[in-house]
Amino acid sequence: MIASALAGCASLPPPTGELSAAQQAVSRAESADADQYASAELASARSALGAAQSAMARGDEDQARLLAESASTDGELALARSRAATTQADYTQRANEITELRQRLQLGAGDQPAPVAWPAPQGVPAGTDPAAALSQRLLSLDADARLQGFGAYERLRARQSIDAIATARSRDRAHAVQVASRRTETAELAARTEAARRDVDRLDRERSELLVEASRQDAERARQETERLRVEAQIQAEEAQRLRAAAETEAAARQQAEDVILDVAGDQAAKLAAAREKDAALARKEAELTAGGSLPPSKRDARGEVFTLGGDAFASGQATLTASATASLRALAAYLQAGPAPRVKIEGHTDGQGEAAANQALSARRASAVLAALAAGGVPKARMQSTGLGESSPIADDTTAAGRARNRRVEIIVSAK
Repeated sequence: MIASALAGCASLPPPTGELSAAQQAVSRAESADADQYASAELASARSALGAAQSAMARGDEDQARLLAESASTDGELALARSRAATTQADYTQRANEITELRQRLQLGAGDQPAPVAWPAPQGVPAGTDPAAALSQRLLSLDADARLQGFGAYERLRARQSIDAIATARSRDRAHAVQVASRRTETAELAARTEAARRDVDRLDRERSELLVEASRQDAERARQETERLRVEAQIQAEEAQRLRAAAETEAAARQQAEDVILDVAGDQAAKLAAAREKDAALARKEAELTAGGSLPPSKRDARGEVFTLGGDAFASGQATLTASATASLRALAAYLQAGPAPRVKIEGHTDGQGEAAANQALSARRASAVLAALAAGGVPKARMQSTGLGESSPIADDTTAAGRARNRRVEIIVSAK
């Protein structure tokens, strides 16, 4: 009876925590696309989890505990493999993009550090002490200067699992070695993945800088082309004047010369207008890259270039800009400063819902908010004015929800740009 009581006191609690941890490990691996990148490990984790749940159901808690631990380690390894595969793909893509950009910009290859090495999976060599072999792999990982500080948690768990081999019962030793081997490989993958992710972040920054430089070079070439066309147009105009003077003695010759001149001038004007439009498009692209946002939709009409912020740029009934609208206005401010100083008129509009006076006041506050955002982006306040027109200028049927959504807008009218 005493021995039975002591055995009861020494027994472990039910492995509900281990089962929960195993379920979470499998779920995390599935969410990370381990079915694609680590199908064997994920299948092993699922199998072990199902066996653990069956053992728990029939009351075999010790077997359930061991199987739950196997499911956890297999799930963690599947997650580590999946993250490693996606990080390797990201690194290769960024490196290729940077190489193409450097070739385009004629900048040379640049100083690119060697990518993180990804060794092939390895088990415990036959005939060796598993604990010693796995400990040596962790020592090699610690000795790699590029991996210092990465995968610290995974390394700790691997060391704990290696230490547990020595205290495992003989019947559980094979399981303890398997767990330690899986966690050692997980630690190796985690450390290399974190180091590679750092390299991917660095490549992202370099790529952004190269894209800005490419945009600047394109804009400079467009400006040079515009200047070349202007000089050509001036030369053509001078030549046309000479031809008109020479043709005054003969009416027919003068008419023919004027026709030729008109054709040449029209062709040059069309080329110059196309070059200016290209320059404006490049300026918009450069502004979006620099500001990290997209310009609002725009059109040209008799008033000039008109940018439109929809009603979703503000919360309902409010005059506070959303984050995406603020980013768009930051890009617009950069665009407006890229050329000759423009005149900017900002008109706020609402739909016809509610009181007319309240709508007019709301439209004025929204127009003022847009003016303040452009001013914060560097556009001089002296060249801008804002007004609220309320519900007085609808552009769509205000009796439908879609029409009212179009009527709720702020128009930024740019002239002399």
